[in-house]
Amino acid sequence: MTTFTDENSALGDLGSTNHPATLGLGIPAGVGTVIATITYLICRDSGAQLITISVGMVAGIVFMSLCFVSELERQMLVESYETCVSQQDPTSSINGSNLWLKLQCLFLASSVLVFFGLVIFGDPVFQLYLETKEAYSF
Repeated sequence: MTTFTDENSALGDLGSTNHPATLGLGIPAGVGTVIATITYLICRDSGAQLITISVGMVAGIVFMSLCFVSELERQMLVESYETCVSQQDPTSSINGSNLWLKLQCLFLASSVLVFFGLVIFGDPVFQLYLETKEAYSF
């Protein structure tokens, strides 16, 4: 007679999935790109580089912190579905400071690269912004 140590091992997974803390590159890089582009356009338009860059960076850090909190809440909700200790995956536990730091680093890396790329090659983007601004001004 076959014996099983896990209640789901005989029947398969039965829809119970362990959700490890995965962090994609898409959201931090997308937010970094959008914030860096908006910051660049406002810097070029107004000439207030110091205040605009710092406001853009603070806004991005706040947004990434909100993403971190939502990811942490999602993980806490997923963990409450697990009914048996043997079903829990030890890799699914979140180290909060590492996840927050990873989000911030991905955001900062993408935003700095995009911002410096726009400073060097951004004249067509700025010209398009000026044309759009003139078209919508009354």
